[in-house]
Amino acid sequence: MTYAYEDSIDGFKIKETRVYTMPQKGTFFGIHYSDEATPFSKLVSVVQGRGMDYVVDLRKDSATYLQWEAVELSADNTLAVLVPAGIGHAFISLEDNTIQLFAINKTGKDGHSKQINYEDPQIGLKLEIPITQISDYDSNAPFLEEK
Repeated sequence: MTYAYEDSIDGFKIKETRVYTMPQKGTFFGIHYSDEATPFSKLVSVVQGRGMDYVVDLRKDSATYLQWEAVELSADNTLAVLVPAGIGHAFISLEDNTIQLFAINKTGKDGHSKQINYEDPQIGLKLEIPITQISDYDSNAPFLEEK
């Protein structure tokens, strides 16, 4: 399955960058998505180490609604994933000391991002390895039926 995104890299203008460091293999975050009031897209890459990047289609009118895909990102393969508005995003580090870079097409504070619990049975996300670290924000995220 390949998602057909309406967004493309053409016209993607970086307004903000963020760097996330994951000192421990198995560090997990997600599933995050931009809310409808302040939609944004992000370009995600790994500049050190490697991790598994997950995208989840959260667009209710989409033929691939609630389906997900995973792609390994690493400093060696230099791939990047464009995550447009309406698509959920999650990541787990596959090595110690993984560093991830986000390029975002909007500026703003945290809080424009919403989350869904990674264990939501409607999504059925299957992680590559066990989680060793996760924030309270992500572990206590609501399930879809609670939204």
